[in-house]
Amino acid sequence: MSVLKLKLDQDQLVEDFFESTQLIGIVSSARDYQVCWQVNRDLHYDFRVNNSLEINLTKNQRSFYFSVFEFEEPTKSAAHYFYNNHCQAEFLLPELKNVDYLWLIKGDYYQQQDVKKLIGQLRHVEPVQLVSLLDIRKLENKMNLIF
Repeated sequence: MSVLKLKLDQDQLVEDFFESTQLIGIVSSARDYQVCWQVNRDLHYDFRVNNSLEINLTKNQRSFYFSVFEFEEPTKSAAHYFYNNHCQAEFLLPELKNVDYLWLIKGDYYQQQDVKKLIGQLRHVEPVQLVSLLDIRKLENKMNLIF
């Protein structure tokens, strides 16, 4: 009897997940729920924590949990994910240690000019100190963002 082995193509998985996405890096000393609450209030989003999307990384026999907030825009066919980039001195994306939060936008509706407008609006949100557009292609550990 022969055994069928399936091999997961990680490169294809990453490519599929990040197709039609934009990534924004946010620096803020406030907690994740405080930043989301302020974004919800000022920019009229509805981010909610989604515990089923929480990312668990294990390093040196320790587990680290990174919260993920979610907001879906059914009228624009877009989904927004707000990641906490740090947990107890460990980072979801170690190459971005200076970034506290990551905002991933999935969907064809948001084009470059829409994201630039959003970045401009984010700069005026109270606890946000710095906002920048990130190039997903240059990230080494982008696999950590896949839930």
